[in-house]
Amino acid sequence: MRPYAALMFLRWVLLAASASSVTVYADPVVLKFISLEVSPWGEVEQNTGEMKGAFVEMVKEIDKRVDATLTISLTPFARVDRELESGGHDCTILIPRDEQVVVGGEVVAYHAIGLVAGKETRLPDYNILKGRRVALLRGSSITPRFDADESFTKVYDTDYLISIRKLARSRVDYVAGAIPTIRYLAENNGFADTLGESLKLADVPLQLQCSRKSENLNWLPELNQALQQMKAEGVIDRIKSEYYF
Repeated sequence: MRPYAALMFLRWVLLAASASSVTVYADPVVLKFISLEVSPWGEVEQNTGEMKGAFVEMVKEIDKRVDATLTISLTPFARVDRELESGGHDCTILIPRDEQVVVGGEVVAYHAIGLVAGKETRLPDYNILKGRRVALLRGSSITPRFDADESFTKVYDTDYLISIRKLARSRVDYVAGAIPTIRYLAENNGFADTLGESLKLADVPLQLQCSRKSENLNWLPELNQALQQMKAEGVIDRIKSEYYF
């Protein structure tokens, strides 16, 4: 082999070896989850700053089953919709939100939605609400009939515990919302004896939903698959049992 040809051959070998040793790493995918900050769904421990709750546990379990990093934010109810509408967060697990804002995914479970009365207040049927005061979370939806009904006064709060305290002080007659959550909070904050009857108005799905403005909307099928695996493995049932929902 001539010296020039040999030199060119050696140069080609070195370039090929150098190119083969270069590894290109894709940017890691971060999926930002957001949901309601209310126990037992999601809360932050004041002493440790640690997040806990049913929603938090679900997202951690999903994180184990997808090739992406999942982050968690907890916020008052009304802000969840704003974050999904703007695309500031990717996904939530919550009761169904506006279909113009989100794409629905896997249904995780069903939640009893309705009314809880004060200890001395009767709650035989829906018609008893006329002329009464009902506390509920700002931005929440109960049923179409309830939402449109103007025959009683709706008192809006940022969390259920505020509503429960009003119920205990007879400032409202009923609290509307997720019945298991309302009872859980009352029992764990010394208000169990102030609650009376419940009236279920609907069973509402808790559903994975992702923002239509999310840049990671293509991950929805993989997230659905992770939740399906969790159901099959009994993980969802364990979380439901642990957090009473």
